[in-house]
Amino acid sequence: MALQTNFKSPSRMGTLGEGSSASSSGGAGQESKSVDFERRSFLGKVVGGVGAAVAISTLFPIVKYIIPPSSSLKEANELVVGKASDVPQKGFKIFQFNKDKVLVINDNGKLTACSAVCTHLGCLVHWESAAGQIACPCHGAKYKQTGEIISGPQPQALKSFKVKVDGENLVISKA
Repeated sequence: MALQTNFKSPSRMGTLGEGSSASSSGGAGQESKSVDFERRSFLGKVVGGVGAAVAISTLFPIVKYIIPPSSSLKEANELVVGKASDVPQKGFKIFQFNKDKVLVINDNGKLTACSAVCTHLGCLVHWESAAGQIACPCHGAKYKQTGEIISGPQPQALKSFKVKVDGENLVISKA
């Protein structure tokens, strides 16, 4: 025994000509078709807008990643990076100089500066005052206070910089 149902959509009742006396004149049928068309048109625009928003939100980060940003940083030959008192006696401090990280060492009043980035794998180096040398914690590279190689796997010495005290200011310049 199969159950049969006669389900008729309310929007189509007037267009089929059943159960409506207005459909014989044709006025209600045209109005129903235009309402359906307006709904479809509206829904099509909504779906298209959502699709465009998803596409833009997906593609924008990809395009920003592929196209590098323009470099608006001007390279200075000499730059005040901080106060001379920021570097402790028999200690060190890392400063930003243009695009470089610079290690400034205060060894009993003698200031030296070199790159703070190991030439082996790019780890940040530090000053070991007891040993009187610069050390890389990653693979044990050792450098002199001036950045020259003592031992380790690094391919080249650390880039050196000039450092001076001007009043209270610490000034770093290219060597």
